[in-house]
Amino acid sequence: MQKPSDQWKKLRRASLERVRRNIVAPLEPLHLVLLAASALYLIGFLRLTFAGQPYDFTWISGAGILAMALSGLLVPILTGSVLTLHFTSRRLDRLISN
Repeated sequence: MQKPSDQWKKLRRASLERVRRNIVAPLEPLHLVLLAASALYLIGFLRLTFAGQPYDFTWISGAGILAMALSGLLVPILTGSVLTLHFTSRRLDRLISN
């Protein structure tokens, strides 16, 4: 089997870098969204665990509980997405460096 030519190697590297720039780079803010959702869920969980439920139900406490529930639903979904993005990014970096 023949070795790949320099032109083919350059084309392959350019196409892999373009994939990284067009697909992986725009999804990088998912890390921050996961961090914010995890922090909000943890804060709400600790508040409800140690402070107890508020006896007087207000709009603010209702919004806080709703935000905590929503972030609790988002954490598993975003975790899968961020892990897939991380492993894809590592794989692309490894392919680019070869």
